[in-house]
Amino acid sequence: MHYIVRPMTQEDVPQVTAIDREAFPTMWPPMNYQRELENHLAHYIVVAEVLDKPEELQTKFEVNTGLAHKVVEWLTPHKVGQEHLEKIVGFAGFWMMAGEAHIISLAVKKDFRRRGFGKLLLIELVRAAVKIEAEIVTLEVRVSNYEAQRLYLQYGFVGKGVRRAYYTDNREDALIMTLDDADSKECVAKFEQSRNNLKFGL
Repeated sequence: MHYIVRPMTQEDVPQVTAIDREAFPTMWPPMNYQRELENHLAHYIVVAEVLDKPEELQTKFEVNTGLAHKVVEWLTPHKVGQEHLEKIVGFAGFWMMAGEAHIISLAVKKDFRRRGFGKLLLIELVRAAVKIEAEIVTLEVRVSNYEAQRLYLQYGFVGKGVRRAYYTDNREDALIMTLDDADSKECVAKFEQSRNNLKFGL
């Protein structure tokens, strides 16, 4: 068993939707990921648990993330054939507009939380955004979600303002957080180092 990070595909939509409903049960209407994947502004990734390890995955894609080479980076969808069973454990996505990547969602399946997968998704999402020339990465987070805020602060995001009554379920405010200069050499190096030092509680 090992884990891969790769772009989301249409085949992932049922599992991703289930995770979304588990993580954000009060959000309405629910996100239509089938439609999102057809949106040229949207970019989504998943972390998947692969239950067997085919020979073709023993390639340059392997990286040392503290998982003893259990994480394989950025496989294109055809590299994992239908015969290899995958379970999506988390996903994340952003919209890219005029040099700004706006993180839309980041969620991890309940049984896999607090094990490093949220950090992995955030790191890979920022790295993916920079690869397509994002200069700034932004997001909104509930003002009461201190755990998520601590994660974003740890990776250089800072609070830039508040959107009043942003969440439709309970009219809660959203804290706007921004990672400025995401494409700077210093920031790119920091995320690369964070990725290499990432530890997982498996």
